[in-house]
Amino acid sequence: MQQPDAEMTTAPLTEGALQQALDTLHEQGFVILPEVLPEAWVTATRAAFNAELQTGYRDRPTSQSGHGGFEPPLQAPFLDPQIIENAAVLQVLERALGEHFFGCLPYGCNTAFPGSGVQNVHRDCGHLFPELGQALPPMLIVVNFLLDDFTAANGATDIWPGSHRQVDADQAEISTLKISPSRWLEHPRVQATAPAGSIVIRDMRTWHRGMANTTDESRTMLSLVYYRQYALPDNLHASEASLGDVEWERLSDRAKWIYRLWRAH
Repeated sequence: MQQPDAEMTTAPLTEGALQQALDTLHEQGFVILPEVLPEAWVTATRAAFNAELQTGYRDRPTSQSGHGGFEPPLQAPFLDPQIIENAAVLQVLERALGEHFFGCLPYGCNTAFPGSGVQNVHRDCGHLFPELGQALPPMLIVVNFLLDDFTAANGATDIWPGSHRQVDADQAEISTLKISPSRWLEHPRVQATAPAGSIVIRDMRTWHRGMANTTDESRTMLSLVYYRQYALPDNLHASEASLGDVEWERLSDRAKWIYRLWRAH
């Protein structure tokens, strides 16, 4: 496998920075690694993504709020090691989910189109055994690669710090993952603004919502989901988008291990 250009890769976190990131993720339910992606890489990836967005997605429907997403093709440049085996990200995941975690392919994205509105407050997954009334360690973590500046004007994500420890209150929340206003209005929120090239790592139980994009430009983040070893997704065998032999052999041994469940058989 060809080694990536050092100027186009993310440096590993120091032990101190790694521990700080893990502490923040545990306490707040998310952590932002600011501007860790090389600027040249972000520029090139954004251009490739926007081209794919225009040719393959422009005629697809978005949600009522104007937020949309699609799965980039499983080929270069979307299988870049910077995305699927980012050094800093893997450090956090190995400590937060255990060294035998695995990732999903194809991954997705979230684009807030110009004029998009505000999403419902929700979490992306529920608690394991909510009847216990307490939050257990995370099973699923989503990693967002910001290809654009995320600002208040273009709909940077609203996040409720610490909400990953709030166990679902009733069956409606458990089944729909939507959080009632009577709950989220009682808790402080922050808008996760960050420059392009930043990475947001979030416990998927954390309350959040996409905000309105009042600018004339789309804003996009890539979204990769990772599971603790024993947490198999319900749709594991439903996807037809597995990695073929050619794409598979281009992966490093480490990437083959992380995405081991998505090889075509």
